[in-house]
Amino acid sequence: MDRNQETELHATLAGAWPAPFAPGGRRSALCALVALCFCAAPASAQQQTAPPSQAVPEPGFWERLRAEARRFREVNSRPFTYASRYRISNDLASTIHEAARSEGIDPELAFRLVRVESNFNPRARSYAGAMGLTQLMPGTARSIDRRMADRSRLLDPDANLRVGFRYLRTLLRHYDGDVRLALLAYNRGEGNVDRDLRRRRDPENGYSGKVLGRGTDRYRGSGLTPR
Repeated sequence: MDRNQETELHATLAGAWPAPFAPGGRRSALCALVALCFCAAPASAQQQTAPPSQAVPEPGFWERLRAEARRFREVNSRPFTYASRYRISNDLASTIHEAARSEGIDPELAFRLVRVESNFNPRARSYAGAMGLTQLMPGTARSIDRRMADRSRLLDPDANLRVGFRYLRTLLRHYDGDVRLALLAYNRGEGNVDRDLRRRRDPENGYSGKVLGRGTDRYRGSGLTPR
């Protein structure tokens, strides 16, 4: 496998192996890669006895491997997988997933955001007055959707999720796709983040790391998905 193939394969598989299946970090991911390669390889390639320097995969091997990685990634981005990962009901997982896709937010980022904001509690309220699964402030919610004037609607899971994800999408556009800055603005307020940037200060307060994760678990997507 040449350098270009190695780079492309790594990029394909990086998003195919979700964090819950890799408790051992890089070593577990490597074991998963070996197993996936073995499953995707044709029988003749699996029985190859020639030295590694002479072994050449059969035509189409890498294409089949990439297709298998894509299939694996699709399976593990379905609602029931998130329900299992975060130990929430299938109904709540489906509601979050559908709201994220409807508003053009990557479900992976959406679930991470809801976990940090409310720990999946639809009736969560903060001391500052933020409410619901995405911890919307009433004023922010009304500025996005006038129908959110009723506080009881703020606690409706579907309405809260859709407005929260719509707000996040607006922030992603405002910061030219910078997921870290968009998350910080979601937490600290757009004005505070913009002020720090104008003063050439890092607006980081630790919030983005809680959502994005660290190491092998770090979120590396764009935050957006086609609607």
